[in-house]
Amino acid sequence: MSRAVARPARPEDADAVAALINAINSLDGHVPPVPMTAAIVRRDLLGPVPRAVLLVAEHAGIVAGFATGGLIYDAERAADAMMLLDLYVEPQARRRGLGRALMAGLAAEAERRGAACLWWGVDDGDDDATEFYRAIGAEAAEHFTGHLLDGAAMRRLAEEATA
Repeated sequence: MSRAVARPARPEDADAVAALINAINSLDGHVPPVPMTAAIVRRDLLGPVPRAVLLVAEHAGIVAGFATGGLIYDAERAADAMMLLDLYVEPQARRRGLGRALMAGLAAEAERRGAACLWWGVDDGDDDATEFYRAIGAEAAEHFTGHLLDGAAMRRLAEEATA
């Protein structure tokens, strides 16, 4: 078996990437608030000013996994960090090195952009992901729980800034 390789996504990958994004966004059994389309992938991730790094990995000649990441500022390190936003490999293509190749590609991109680290969160109870991340050398961040503010709650809070 040949070694899996991640590569930057291309416009012809947009349909496959959209399907993979919809798959990861549906893992909890809910329909995503905005279903991903190839047009959105081309606009936001493959356009003239991509909103995130987008890498893909293939299995048997078909795009079967993707990773997205973006630079953030890490005040603890006084440097940029690459934040892994999403990592997904189709279930039938797992255990073939695609996830590792995607993480390696994102780490290389982080280094190319001068980031001090690669950082991400893991869904509660996702033991397979936790095991995978440990296998590539990651350590859990101490004393950290992620939170999300969106929708009406975000709008209400934002209104306080303009009131």
